[in-house]
Amino acid sequence: MDSLEKPVYHYIKKNHGVITFRDMEELNFSYQQLNQLVLEGKVESTERGIYHLPDTYIDDFFSLQYRFPRGIYSLETALWLHGLSLSVPFEPVMTFPFGTNTKLIKEAGVKPIVSRNYHEIGIIKLERQAGQFISVYDVERTLVECLRTAYHVDIQVVSPAFKAYFKKGAMNYAKLYHYAQLFKVTGKLQSYVEVLS
Repeated sequence: MDSLEKPVYHYIKKNHGVITFRDMEELNFSYQQLNQLVLEGKVESTERGIYHLPDTYIDDFFSLQYRFPRGIYSLETALWLHGLSLSVPFEPVMTFPFGTNTKLIKEAGVKPIVSRNYHEIGIIKLERQAGQFISVYDVERTLVECLRTAYHVDIQVVSPAFKAYFKKGAMNYAKLYHYAQLFKVTGKLQSYVEVLS
């Protein structure tokens, strides 16, 4: 069988030029086929565990997500990913469940937040490049969490983000106030809502 007719190659073509080691395991694909494609230069691997066609761009946020699957993009990074901030996150922020060892995460240039509660609440998937999904907290959770004093998010980042959110006109007050109660920032949220709505 020609290497380009192999099931692995067909999957990669169909999956926007990408396959991960986890996909290989789930689909029970032959690693021999994948190695053959790599040796022939038809598939490359720029990040351990992620394989792609030579002309496929691998997003940095997707790479980090693959390396740290339990991490959720949050705070300033999530604001930027949602288009509510112009500040490019040079040190991406990710939230991890309590008990996570953060040594390797910090070495990868990620700022880890370790959450005792509510780690799983409000997670959505964002598609960065075709077929490359990352986990990020939804807009409402992100905005509300940025109001927590513990995180020291700059008011110069938070204020414009709230303005941009209200300007979009798709406000979800129920969600905002639900998160505000969870994170005990109802008073702070109320002051933004009064000024902007």
